[in-house]
Amino acid sequence: MKKLSINKFAVFFFTLIIVSFAQLGIKAEFGWSPELILATLVLSAFYLGILEMAALCAFGIFLLNWRPLPGLEIVLFFLFPFVIMYVKTIFPWKGMINCVFGAVLSVAFFYGVSNWGAIVSNPIIFAYILALTAVFCAVLFQIFNYFYKTSST
Repeated sequence: MKKLSINKFAVFFFTLIIVSFAQLGIKAEFGWSPELILATLVLSAFYLGILEMAALCAFGIFLLNWRPLPGLEIVLFFLFPFVIMYVKTIFPWKGMINCVFGAVLSVAFFYGVSNWGAIVSNPIIFAYILALTAVFCAVLFQIFNYFYKTSST
């Protein structure tokens, strides 16, 4: 059995906390924000194991919504990183390309399922959200790629 790498998990845990504050601050300032929490969870699928991912996703869900009954959006937030964890083994591209595409597709699918009206009423803001999420994910991937090796599972 693979032993948990507490150091890496702790770094992602604190990154998720910092990113959640950044997302809330951007949303308070502009009225919208890129999906930084979802991008961080998708990114963590490239570096963490399944148990660590489950714990990090549960914490991310707690940061977003701590009500007892999860809605569809919360279930999607939990499932996307695990789908990306599986899909990254299928596609032979570079990890950063998979990560950025995974984050962008996760955000697009998330908005398509949970908030279709936001896409239709404000397509330019939705394009900004996708672009900023992609840039954030690419930069964060490069930072973590410098320090850690991506997981092979």
